[in-house]
Amino acid sequence: MSKILIVDDEPRILLLLQSLLKANGYVVETARDGNAALDIVRKGGIDIAVTDLRMTPMDGMTLFHEIKAIAPEIPVILLTAYASVETAIEAMKSGIFDYLTKPFKVDDLIACLKRAEERISKSATTAAKSEHPVRYRFENFIASSPLMASVCETIQKVAPTAATVLINGESGTGKEIIARTIHRNSTRAKRPWVAVNCAAIPENLLESEMFGHVKGSFTGAVADKEGLFEAANGGTLFLDEISSMPLLLQGKLLRVLQEKEIRRVGGTKSIPVDVRVIAASNANLEEAVVKGTFRSDLYYRFAVITIDIPPLRKRPDDIIPLARHFIRAERSGTAPIPEISADAAKALMAYDWPGNVRELENAIKHALTFYHSGEITCDLLPPKILEHKAKSGQAVSAGDTNASLKSFLKQKEREYIEQILNNTGGDKEKAAEALKVNLSTLYRKLSDD
Repeated sequence: MSKILIVDDEPRILLLLQSLLKANGYVVETARDGNAALDIVRKGGIDIAVTDLRMTPMDGMTLFHEIKAIAPEIPVILLTAYASVETAIEAMKSGIFDYLTKPFKVDDLIACLKRAEERISKSATTAAKSEHPVRYRFENFIASSPLMASVCETIQKVAPTAATVLINGESGTGKEIIARTIHRNSTRAKRPWVAVNCAAIPENLLESEMFGHVKGSFTGAVADKEGLFEAANGGTLFLDEISSMPLLLQGKLLRVLQEKEIRRVGGTKSIPVDVRVIAASNANLEEAVVKGTFRSDLYYRFAVITIDIPPLRKRPDDIIPLARHFIRAERSGTAPIPEISADAAKALMAYDWPGNVRELENAIKHALTFYHSGEITCDLLPPKILEHKAKSGQAVSAGDTNASLKSFLKQKEREYIEQILNNTGGDKEKAAEALKVNLSTLYRKLSDD
């Protein structure tokens, strides 16, 4: 029987629901607030969550999103005594499994739980049929390949510690997701999480952003301002693309890591900070040290704990499980979860994914934009994936298109329409004009299976 988590800030409601569900054979855990509920979810073993909507300090919708970030496979049922059409619509669009209004009949709740169990059973069957079973499911990423399983094991060991961490990997491999997962599974999980892309901030502003400034320290400094280290105090600061940090600022960062205190730009007062720093780089920092663009002492400060994320092309076992994960993440409410056809799966596996996991996620979003019913087929994938399939000797054949010339031509028509849409920046009116068709015709062709 399933294990149910009930969350409500009214003790009598918790006791009542616990008794009712136990009488129906369920294993039950209870929590009186969202934070306690998340602690239970992180321990694992929860199959279904049932939560009240109006709670403090974390309401039911916020709790739902937090649960989804940790364990997206858990169906969440929302209970509320303050029903409204708007609330129901918001809940279902957000991906809430179901929505019950207090007072409700016990039979309605049991029926709702049975439907949730059916979905879990169906998902488990689908996963069992997968050629690449999921070994680890951590926050917003999953791992099937031995390479990523090793990364997950490192996360489990490193997360509870206070160590600084360096994450290496190509763009799009999920470095920030790894860093966020370390934070969420650390003792700082309830404290601030602050992320900054060092390459995105102008060099002359980066020091002020990192350490803050005092009023009058430079033109435009009209008031005192705290920096990112102060904002992250007690929590975790994630520094992405750290290789782009100027040498002078690298020295100041090293001092902060050693002394655990910062000094605002223009200030004279040292401010103690308790911040765990996780850095990431898509450049080879060892080479940067040799070239003199990155301080060796800062590199070795971070390199005590390093996590190397392999590119997606080197871990093909993760491609289909990740694709299915992104499909589930994009489908909301009770919308059916489409399967990936055998030919589409082959195309995804054959592609070399220069943009890594981020590119795969975008490819799935592209496919779901044009998906109507049935399976996700080859013709729904971005044209460049199909072009790669053709170049690699897997040209679209009659078998790929149900032995239909009409289907093949339809696929080529869709590719051309998408190319025109890209050229017009997604402006459908301009695209229709360029294609010399009515706007209604364009919409019909985009929505056709």
